Amino acid sequence: MLKPPQLVPLDVEEQWLHSESLMDCSSGDSEHYNSPELRRRIILGENAAAIVIQAFCRGWLARKLAKEAARSARRQRFIAAAHHHLCAVRIQRALRVHWALKAAKRQISSVIYIQRWFRSKLQRRRYLEQRQKIITVQRAVKAWLNHRNQAAIVIQHAAKRFLLRRKKERLQQGIMKVQALWRGHWWSHDAFWNKVISIRHRLRKVKPKVKAKEKDKLCHKTATALSYLLGYQNYAHILAALKHLETATRLSPECCERLVKSEATHTIFTLIRSCNRSVPSMEIIALATQNLLNLSKYNKTIDAVYEVPDSVDTLLDLLQIYREKAGDKVADKGGSIFTKACFLLVILVQDEKRATVVKNLPKSSERIRSIYRLTLRKCKMDVQRTQVKQRMNVSLNGSFLLQATPQKSKAVSRFAPAWVLHRGKMKDIVDPLGAIQMLVKALTLMP
Repeated sequence: MLKPPQLVPLDVEEQWLHSESLMDCSSGDSEHYNSPELRRRIILGENAAAIVIQAFCRGWLARKLAKEAARSARRQRFIAAAHHHLCAVRIQRALRVHWALKAAKRQISSVIYIQRWFRSKLQRRRYLEQRQKIITVQRAVKAWLNHRNQAAIVIQHAAKRFLLRRKKERLQQGIMKVQALWRGHWWSHDAFWNKVISIRHRLRKVKPKVKAKEKDKLCHKTATALSYLLGYQNYAHILAALKHLETATRLSPECCERLVKSEATHTIFTLIRSCNRSVPSMEIIALATQNLLNLSKYNKTIDAVYEVPDSVDTLLDLLQIYREKAGDKVADKGGSIFTKACFLLVILVQDEKRATVVKNLPKSSERIRSIYRLTLRKCKMDVQRTQVKQRMNVSLNGSFLLQATPQKSKAVSRFAPAWVLHRGKMKDIVDPLGAIQMLVKALTLMP
């Protein structure tokens, strides 16, 4: 608080007015101003002016003090309001933090519940999977034990039969030896002994001549043909070599095994791929396909034919190229190649694993189906032409009886080489439609 200023005492003011008046009197008429009345008036006027000035100063000071008091009151009210506002903000912040902690605790409890449920589900699924695996393993073990018991029973039965059969064979061989000894003893005293001696002498005379023609044996012809096939590039030499190899593979299993050991199958497939559609090339392809067919009929060499890289693709390419109708010389050779390639594929896909691999080759099934549809359509057209020709011949001859259509023989699902001489052996197929039908049935691609 500001203190009001103190008033100036009259003695000092009078002295100051007196000094002023003296100075004014010295400059003017000293006589006019030296009167007491005038001096009294001047002093009263100066006192009144001083009072007015003092009152104005006191009012200004009072107003200033009132303004300062109002300002301090407003400042105190603002400070109190700001303090209340900050307290409210702190309370609100604490309340929001409490609410946030409460919501977070609620969310955490929900998350924990979801995690517990999810882990229980995972544990349950893991338990069920392990239980199923254990059941599968137990079932497999039981099946294996059962299979082993059955196999042991079968082996025991087979061993008993084998021992009984061997006992009977030994008894039979002993009887046969006794009979042979008796027949030998009998024949030694028989009248035909002289004829046997003469035949033995004639065979001894023929034996040197046979040894002189050692080069005509199948083994030597096979070696010569292989050298020609691997070394020469002339068509005549290659055809002669393939003919020798065809004879050797058709008549001798030893020659087939020797041919496979020399890796001639790769050379034969390479030779087939390098040929074009000319007549000499088609003769080479026909002989090469026949060699592969002879090798595939032998169970010890069929894998060597199949394991050549791109062997199945090469045979499918032959089917695709030589599928035209047989008739003229070139088409007849093409039909022969087509039939042999089909027959070779049929022999190769007799094994289920090989058949699955052939079916899984890209576009192999579609190619075989398209070739089968095309061959079937052409055969139907040929049958219709044949029937029309038969009807025309019947009408010209005056007989209305149609010729009997030859019945197709049922295919026997057993293949054997030419040196096996039993009645259940399957003959080579010469009908293109029968060959492609057999291939489609073997691959289960019937539409």
